[in-house]
Amino acid sequence: MITIMAKYKKLNEQLDKVTYFIIFFEFLKLGCTSFGGPIAHIGFFREHFVNKKKWMDDKNFLDIVSFSNFLPGPSSSQVGMCIGYLQKGSLGAFLAWLGFTLPSAMIMIGSAYGLLFYSDFFTNGLLSGIKACVIVIVFQAILGMSKQFLNDYKKILITIVTTLILIFFSNNIYQIILIIISGVLGNFLFYKKINAKKISLTIDYKPLFYLLLFAIILIIFPIINQIYNSDIILISDKFFRVGSLVFGGGHVVLPLLQNEIVNFNLIDKDTFLIGYGLAQIIPGPLFTFSSFLGTSMDLSHHKILLGITSLIMIFLPSFFLVFGAMPYWLVLRNIPKVKAFLIGVNACVVGLLISAFYNPVITSSLNDYQSLFLLGISIIIIFLIRIPQWACVIIVAGIGKIIDLNMFNFSFDFLI
Repeated sequence: MITIMAKYKKLNEQLDKVTYFIIFFEFLKLGCTSFGGPIAHIGFFREHFVNKKKWMDDKNFLDIVSFSNFLPGPSSSQVGMCIGYLQKGSLGAFLAWLGFTLPSAMIMIGSAYGLLFYSDFFTNGLLSGIKACVIVIVFQAILGMSKQFLNDYKKILITIVTTLILIFFSNNIYQIILIIISGVLGNFLFYKKINAKKISLTIDYKPLFYLLLFAIILIIFPIINQIYNSDIILISDKFFRVGSLVFGGGHVVLPLLQNEIVNFNLIDKDTFLIGYGLAQIIPGPLFTFSSFLGTSMDLSHHKILLGITSLIMIFLPSFFLVFGAMPYWLVLRNIPKVKAFLIGVNACVVGLLISAFYNPVITSSLNDYQSLFLLGISIIIIFLIRIPQWACVIIVAGIGKIIDLNMFNFSFDFLI
């Protein structure tokens, strides 16, 4: 019999020297310096914790990465949670998340306040520059995910159907239904391609409590939201649901947040895209975009409270799932039906992202010749010069700001 938890014991005696403060401090450093999105973050984690700190070996690290990609939620943040969890349990996981998340969350909340109280700085040109970069960034994400997930016609068909349904029908429940249907289809279409491995499991009921708590909150929040008219419950329900359904992490959060926030008129499309663009130029997890959205909402509670609540609730499902599923990972990853289900979900996720690429990214961004000009610059900078995405946002937004200031008496009138 294989005891699952034995795989996750400390690797050597040096790890006994790892304190709660060290975990927080090491992740805080990464939270201040990790630019580039989830894939880059995982590279930073490997270099720091495998090569430099020797907290684990490559085999264990890759197993953690595989586990984190298996779960819904922010993959890089979940890798960090797992690293903290292996060193100091649940509190270690929390401190790892807090250190990695705190810098970008503070920046995003501060940026939301800046947008509210210093709106004169955010001129049309600057905002057009940010939104032009968002178009290219989301397009890059679609290309990357298509290469990773769409390698046969069945997956492509799921993606196309998902995209068309969400473009022509904007009912907010459709995204969740399509994710479930795609997963079920995955069981029928991809099950035979996976070879099962027999493995026995020692049951530990404590992790099951976290999984049960996750399921109860996911079910009960919408009910409570219908009974009580509370802004805190409203956004808690929305962000917890998004954090529970974001398969693929990173940019996939865009369509789900649009569905829950923009489509319910909690903020407007422009503010949504501005915050998403700003999230590209700062280090740390992209999911701190949620704190920007919460702070930007015009609701009855204090804006900082709304921002912090949004931030906590979008990450809370990850804690429940990491604590609940990690001990059973060796079993879960070898269940053919689970793997087939996720293949179908991943194909659907690409469709979600394509539909969000059309609306609101393109429909809200390409509305004049200046936007097209800035889009062209973004394409050149990212695809030809290959400047990092965060640097592109700064450069193109700066160009848009310069155009607004008429520093070179440049006009787009001749194009009309």
